[in-house]
Amino acid sequence: MKKTKKLAALLLAGLMSVSALSGCASGGGTESKAANGETQQSASGGETKKETASGEKVKITVWTNNRHDLEYMNKVVDEFNKTNDHIQIDYVVQTENYVNLLTMAANSGQSPDIFSQVEAESFKDFADGSIIQPLNDYMTDEFKKVNEVDEHKYEGYNVQGDKIYWVPCGKRSGSRIVYNKEMFDKLGLQVPKKVSEIPAVAKAITEAGNGESYGIIFPGASGPFERWLEHSAEMSGITLYNYKEGKFDFTGFKPYLEMVRQLFTDNSVFPGSASMKIDPVRVQFSEGHVGIHANASQEATVLTEQFPAKIEWGVAQLPTLDGEIRGKEACSPNTGWMMSGSTSHTKEAWEVIEYFGSENVLKRYFEGGYALPISKYMEGKIDKTKIGRMADFAGADYEAVLPVPPSVTPEGENYRDALWNACLPEGGSIDETIAKLNKTYNDALDKEVKMGKTKRLVIKDYDPLNPNAGTMEYLDK
Repeated sequence: MKKTKKLAALLLAGLMSVSALSGCASGGGTESKAANGETQQSASGGETKKETASGEKVKITVWTNNRHDLEYMNKVVDEFNKTNDHIQIDYVVQTENYVNLLTMAANSGQSPDIFSQVEAESFKDFADGSIIQPLNDYMTDEFKKVNEVDEHKYEGYNVQGDKIYWVPCGKRSGSRIVYNKEMFDKLGLQVPKKVSEIPAVAKAITEAGNGESYGIIFPGASGPFERWLEHSAEMSGITLYNYKEGKFDFTGFKPYLEMVRQLFTDNSVFPGSASMKIDPVRVQFSEGHVGIHANASQEATVLTEQFPAKIEWGVAQLPTLDGEIRGKEACSPNTGWMMSGSTSHTKEAWEVIEYFGSENVLKRYFEGGYALPISKYMEGKIDKTKIGRMADFAGADYEAVLPVPPSVTPEGENYRDALWNACLPEGGSIDETIAKLNKTYNDALDKEVKMGKTKRLVIKDYDPLNPNAGTMEYLDK
C-alpha cells in the first residue's frame, strides 16, 4: 500500500510538472493564490502568492479547472482571506489533465479540500470511490434558497439517489454558432439554419480569403463533437443514447460526419484544425482568420477578456438537420464545488463552498459574464444590463439538462474521439465506425449491468422536446 501511494505521489508530481510546462505554451498549467498580493513562482512552475503568518488559520486548498473567471475569483479569494479570521484559501488553477490529477491526488492522499465539479462522465467514479462526499448535512437554509437546491438535482450528474455531491450555482449554455460578422456581411452570407448548408457557406468564405482566412475551424484536440456537433444533433432530436429502448445508438450522427468530411475535402477548414486545442482556435477566430467557430457561453468572456476579438462577431442558433428544432439542446449545470472525501476540515471546507455559492459572490459573478444563473432566485437578483456579451447566449427556451446515460467503459475508442476521427478524409468508413461504436458501447452496457456496476436507464415515454418529463426506470437487466 505504501509503495502504491508513493508511486501515485511521484506520478502526480510529474503530471503537475508537465501541466505547468504545457501552460507555458498554451496558457494552461498551474496557478495558485494565497493570502496576500505578491506572486512568486511555485515549485510546479505556476504562480503562487507568498504565504503570510496566519496564526491558527486552517488552510483550505481549492482546485479548479476554470481559467476564464480567474481575475474575478482571485479577488473573491483575496476578500475572503483578508476578512475571515480562521480560514485561509489556497486557490489553484489546474487546466491540464484535471480529472487525472484529481484521481491521482486522491489516491496518494494529496487531494485538495474542495474542487470545481467534474463532468458526468467522471462523477460516478468519484462518488463510488469516495473521492467526494455528500453535502446534504452541511447545507444551510440560506444556501438552499439562493441556489434552489431541490430544483436542481440531476441523477448521475450531481446526485446519486438522495445524496447531493455538488450543487450547481450557475450554468453554461448550450453551444451557439459564433461567426465573423464582418465576413458574413461583406459576402452577403447568412448563418446556416441547416447542417447541409454549412459546406457552401464555408467554401465561399475560404475562396474569398485567398489563403488568409478560412470558412470554419474546429478544436480537433479538444472535443469538437462535444463542443457543438453533438449539440446540433440534440436539437435535431438525435442523442447517443436511445432512452426509450435503453441502449446506445450513434446512427443519427452520420449526416454530421459526412458534413465535416466534406468541409475537409473542400479545404474549407483552417489548416491544422485536426490537432488544434481550443485556445489556439479562439486566437485564430479572434484575429479574424476564420468565418465560423462554435462553442458555449464561456466564449462571451473569452472573446472579450482572454482573447479580445479584433473583429465584430455575432452569435446565432446552431443549425439542425432540417432547420427545425426537434429536441432540447443540453446545457450544463456548473459553478459548483465538490468536497474531498478525505478532507480533515469538513466544517471549514463547507464554509468556503457556501461563500462561493453566496448571493453576494454569485451576483457579481453573473454580472461579470462568467456564467448564467441557474436559479430563478439569482436570475431575479442580477442586473442583466451588466452581463455584456453573455446576453447573446442567454434565454434560449430550447435548452435543458438531459438525462445522464449509463456510464460504461467500452473497449476501444471513446465515442467522441472515434466520431471525430471518422470526420477526417482519412477516417475510413463512417458506417463501420458507427457500427463498431454501437457494438462496443452496448456490449459494455450489457456486461456492466450484469456485473452490477451500472444500471440500464429506460424512459419509455421519452420526448426529446421534454426530456425530463418522462418516467425514468433504472433496470438491473
